[in-house]
Amino acid sequence: MLIDSMNMRAFISFIFHAALYLNWVDASTNSSSNCKPLPSSPDWPLLEKWQALNESLSGRLHSPYPAGIVCHAGQPGFTSTSCTVARTQWGNASWHANSPWSTDYNDDTCLPDPAAPCSTAGYPAYVVEALSARDVQAAVNFARRTGVRLIVKGTGHDWPGRSSGPGALSIWTHRIRGINVTYNDPRAVAYGGIASVKIAAGMQWKDIYQQASAHNLTIVGGGDTDVGIGGWILGGGHSPISSRFGLGADQILELEVVTADGKYRIVNEKRYPDLFWALRGGGGSTYAVLLSVTVKAYPRMAATEYAFSYNTTANSDTFWSLVAYFHQQLPFLSDSGAMGYYFVEPTVNSTAVGTIIGGWFFPEKTTDQVKAIVSPMEKVILSSPSWAKDPITGGGAPLEMDDFITDYMSSQPQSVGVDGRLGSWLLDKAALSKPLDTLKTQLQKSTPTPWVLLGHLVAGKGVMDAKVPGGGNSVSPHLRNAYSHIVIPRTWGYLNATNKAAVATSLRNEANPALRELAPTSGAYVNEADPTMPDWQQVFYGDNYPRLLELKKKWDPEGVFWCKPCVGNELWEVTGPSSEDKVEWGIGQTGGKICRK
Repeated sequence: MLIDSMNMRAFISFIFHAALYLNWVDASTNSSSNCKPLPSSPDWPLLEKWQALNESLSGRLHSPYPAGIVCHAGQPGFTSTSCTVARTQWGNASWHANSPWSTDYNDDTCLPDPAAPCSTAGYPAYVVEALSARDVQAAVNFARRTGVRLIVKGTGHDWPGRSSGPGALSIWTHRIRGINVTYNDPRAVAYGGIASVKIAAGMQWKDIYQQASAHNLTIVGGGDTDVGIGGWILGGGHSPISSRFGLGADQILELEVVTADGKYRIVNEKRYPDLFWALRGGGGSTYAVLLSVTVKAYPRMAATEYAFSYNTTANSDTFWSLVAYFHQQLPFLSDSGAMGYYFVEPTVNSTAVGTIIGGWFFPEKTTDQVKAIVSPMEKVILSSPSWAKDPITGGGAPLEMDDFITDYMSSQPQSVGVDGRLGSWLLDKAALSKPLDTLKTQLQKSTPTPWVLLGHLVAGKGVMDAKVPGGGNSVSPHLRNAYSHIVIPRTWGYLNATNKAAVATSLRNEANPALRELAPTSGAYVNEADPTMPDWQQVFYGDNYPRLLELKKKWDPEGVFWCKPCVGNELWEVTGPSSEDKVEWGIGQTGGKICRK
């Protein structure tokens, strides 16, 4: 809904936000130079300024309208039909992507349930529906001149919570569309590609993969096809084929961006090389707003998929010995061409079975070649005397695919709209080569019943040896040197504060430390991790952080872009509201004042 003439709902929203903040805002310290203004602050932009911004955007400035609000009587858009749609689509990532406000994960800010609370407090104050660089420039300039917090949302597929923010001005880039292929682009050829693909910031991987397949190309993209390109690629971007071609950030030849000074810039290895380095791995919503990215592409690629499952007694000593042995084999499998994903489920749906299930992709290998690679491992798994008293069943089956991208897109699960957090850690070869008992103990500690472990074999030699434009980028050394990206997803029921706190405690005190003990000098992948890590600078960015921080100060000296866990976050502090506040602010948000230290 647009705010033509700043309708009454926008005014009501303003008053509502003011009431939420009023009891803890200290106007004497809230200034445009030191603190980002809130809707209740004396220095919050006047209505006339918002009207002027709206007019400059041809009426595409939106006021708060959470996706679940249609289920709440007395709220705008409330109808039983609209509510049914919202409830049906709540787990659909594409549905959330097509909303200016909604994100895939925003806790219980506004659920599509008439009995649940619904508040606009956990959402931006306004959203710019950007269609062009000019729209983005208008938003960036407005935020810089007024001091209002600025955030960026593409699709809203963001576990750390960077795509939303209370009292912020949000730039929604999902409507910036387009893909253009250039064959034999010398920039791509110089780094191992056969073509370049220019991709607008609003595109999702399902769109990009379709275009790549239509042009007989292979492109390094996200494992979830509903993910957008922006935050994924700026944070590093692991892919089902990273083990062959490198990370998403390694593919970048050029970017179009709007920087914090409001200027449109084309960034590559010759123009603004320091910014080129920082943008490729330093994270989204930090240095600039992405308009488009040009990446290298490769020839159409055949592959053989190897789907497998190994099963034994649930949560038994044999099961965890199997898990440990399986992880010991990952460096060999990766070096032999395997890439893909796997689940470790200590107890399957409350049954007496524990399983490892997943699928490897072997680019340009035949069925016989794949069998030769996996057979020695499977022989041990299925017939080792070590677990003869508690046998393991299962195995795998190969399937040749003519076009990896087309076949990969054929089945994509969705699990959005849930309340959850992620624990994660990157395991290198040294960690995966540790004794069986060590791996067994630590992996079991990280994954107590009923939780699961999700493994990503998406790094290895292809990432270590990637041909990177400009000679390097800011991708975390931890990700560069890893073999497996381990994720421990945890969820809880809606409106269950007790379980939410228990999940946070478990991740912080059990799961993450258990994985960290296996690789104490490693770190985590910033796009899929617990954002509350106390030493997040080293964990997410490694030894690149000092340079990233200096470039943050150079390219965004006024702190126009601020999020967490993002470079430069520590230059500011958040104060209030009180710990007794009952408002649901969203992932990683408190609704407090953001002030310079």
